[in-house]
Amino acid sequence: MLLPDKRVEFVDESEVQSLRKDVIDTLKAFSALACELANNNETIATDIFADLISIIYKLPMVISYVPSNRLSTPHEYFFTYIVYRHMADSIPVNDIVSLLKKLEEQRKAMEEVLGYAKTLRRIYEKLLHVPADTRPGYNFTSLASHLQLSSILVWLLQKGSVDLNYLRIAALLHDLGKLFNPTQHVIESIKILNEVIEGAECLKSNLTRVKSLVEQHHAPLETILNDADRLAAATDRFSEIVKGAINNTKIRECYNWCYGKDAKTKECMECLEKYGKETYSEESKGLYEVIYSEINKAFNGQKTEGNPIGYLVYVDFPGIQRFITSFPKLREMSFASFLVDFVTSVYSFIALDQAYYEKTGKKSRIPVEALLSGYGGHSYIIVRSDFGSKDDVKTILGSTSSSALSKLDIRLDVKVVDFAYEKYVRNYKEIYDEMKSKSYERYLISGDGKIYSYGLHRVCDNCGVRPAVDVVEDEYLCETCKLVRELSRDRGFMAKLKSTYYLVEEGKESNAPISPQEHIKFDPKDNETFSKYAMEIIAGYRNISDTKYVAFIKADGNNAGKIFGNTITFSEYVDKSFRLDYGVKKMFYDTLLDILRASGDESVKKDLVSRILLGVLYLGGDDITILAPSAIAVPFATKMFKRSLEYTGFTFKVGIISVKPDHPVQFAYGAVNTLMEESKIQTTVPSGKSSIGVLVFSSTLASEGVVKNDLENYRKKEESLLVVSNDVDDIEKFLKIMELDDFGKLIELYGNPEEGRKIIRDKIRPLENFVNYADTHEFYNTLAYILRAKARSDKGSLIRNLADLILKGRDNNFVFPLYDYYFILKTIRVGM
Repeated sequence: MLLPDKRVEFVDESEVQSLRKDVIDTLKAFSALACELANNNETIATDIFADLISIIYKLPMVISYVPSNRLSTPHEYFFTYIVYRHMADSIPVNDIVSLLKKLEEQRKAMEEVLGYAKTLRRIYEKLLHVPADTRPGYNFTSLASHLQLSSILVWLLQKGSVDLNYLRIAALLHDLGKLFNPTQHVIESIKILNEVIEGAECLKSNLTRVKSLVEQHHAPLETILNDADRLAAATDRFSEIVKGAINNTKIRECYNWCYGKDAKTKECMECLEKYGKETYSEESKGLYEVIYSEINKAFNGQKTEGNPIGYLVYVDFPGIQRFITSFPKLREMSFASFLVDFVTSVYSFIALDQAYYEKTGKKSRIPVEALLSGYGGHSYIIVRSDFGSKDDVKTILGSTSSSALSKLDIRLDVKVVDFAYEKYVRNYKEIYDEMKSKSYERYLISGDGKIYSYGLHRVCDNCGVRPAVDVVEDEYLCETCKLVRELSRDRGFMAKLKSTYYLVEEGKESNAPISPQEHIKFDPKDNETFSKYAMEIIAGYRNISDTKYVAFIKADGNNAGKIFGNTITFSEYVDKSFRLDYGVKKMFYDTLLDILRASGDESVKKDLVSRILLGVLYLGGDDITILAPSAIAVPFATKMFKRSLEYTGFTFKVGIISVKPDHPVQFAYGAVNTLMEESKIQTTVPSGKSSIGVLVFSSTLASEGVVKNDLENYRKKEESLLVVSNDVDDIEKFLKIMELDDFGKLIELYGNPEEGRKIIRDKIRPLENFVNYADTHEFYNTLAYILRAKARSDKGSLIRNLADLILKGRDNNFVFPLYDYYFILKTIRVGM
């Protein structure tokens, strides 16, 4: 059962079986790569192989929204580190510039894995949809999260020991057979391992030990793997609650086969299959709701079970928006967006891992699985209790990050709580409530505050806050802005520009690569011009005298805080988090593929896709910020967010504003954020729809205050001709009426801007007539004017279809989307 939408997904057996070869080939390739990187040293190769397997389950945190040949996203740096750390005795973490450079030099493993990107996507999607346990009441967490939790617990239970990573490999693979043969999954897991061992080169000995452990993991033996598996399974199974609730379900006669002491997998499956898919789905949802209700009733504070074996470290980046918008140039803002997730998840993991490695006498490292989540400016990382006390962990990360990040004027907020005990893993609500009780700490004034100047000083030309320390490119810059400008020369926007991206359509071996520096039609082509005219290039300029607008697209998941707060276990949290992040990236990826599949000139399509790729500021979790050519922004967002509920289980509120490329970036960012918040469909129950608000700024400055003022002016009374929260289905209908829903048509217009402007002007003319009338007349007079225009027009004409769509209204209120549709067309027109 997929969460948060509580939708039971029935996996196509034939599709899963076809993946078997992909899984085996990938494991063989990873074992060969581990041996090659370790120079056939079995211990090091085992360590690397364990981390490589783990990335299959953490795919969204490793492979970018579109795989490329350069490190451009924070998590690509994370992957590079987790492999490189096994070949480097220690890595300095007190200088972030040196750390970035060091990781950029180590790309070999990333390039190898890139070749398996398409296969890894297929495997990961099935892992997300296959439950750890198929029984209703136990089927709300995935096989991927169960295998990760088992591996984390194996590591936590090895307290004080040298890392035995063959145990981690056993934990990560022990139930993999459930993908292909749920009733005989141990036998199937062994078959898979036998095939991997055949070509394992330097890993044969340790993989044979792994095979032996997997064979015995259901036996009543006291081994670390068995203990970890039982503890991980118990974490996501509330057997007493299910036992009490099962008598009130239609599947009660299946209790002995499925939930009793002598439960048998084959007989359980046969019993459940008798009731059919509809009953299975209904009872799965019902039992989950009973469990959630009972857990909330039973929860009465912190439950402890002896001494902790592991802690959860929560790392947060206070003031994200303020930090990002303190850099007024796109190149630097792009890198600042990169830094948010890099420092909270990647850097924090590296700092903790290096400190722990030294603290344990270089016997142990933090496994990849321990980075539970790392998006949106915060992360969850598991550490073992032999790190020291919770205060020790907090102090070490705080002091290390403070020295490394001080020049960037970044201070992290860190909280550490108990995660697991020998017989008990805390549920999500326990941990969430404890961290919430400590939320005041982020507002405490620390004793390490900065004095910027003891006297008068020249303020930085860039941020306007900190004192200038140097002149760079004829600007007086502070230490932070100077460093960000230096670091952004080959990262962020510039890294994307110089990358080659690989968009591969399912069923094809490969598509032609996308290289923005090569495929963007812009003259002159040199680094200095690309950097100076970044906004213009994203807007679609072909030369510096062009006049196109650039669009800001900003989106946020509806009720994400509430959805994640209504979580029972950490496995469920990880599933929701990863499904959301992977789904958002897949929405974007598939919408880019829609452009490449469309009819039209291939060079124009590659030009357009390149500009969109350059404009990605942030794409992770439920937070999305993309700059795009204004001509394509609304159709692209409509197609992308139409996919959101199916791909992620979430709906989104989306804001789109179009501005001239010389508009101050930080003001436009604040403006689109405000519009996005206003675009949410306000209903007492979730609408189940994503929504989009659109504005265009031609002569006025777009800012948070201006957007609020404009919306107030358009919506002075309950009656309004501006909806803002437009259902994506309604926008899709409008684009269809205007014959602008097809990317092929838009590509034709974009590739021939002179003809495009003429066609869009003709399409917008009827709306302009309505809008001009509305600007000078009262609400009801305007409605009457639109009705008269409809009555005078022919059946099936553009004016009649437009009038019908506008006069449809919203939720029985007197709110009609006249200005919304006008701004949508204007967004396309100013992008031509």
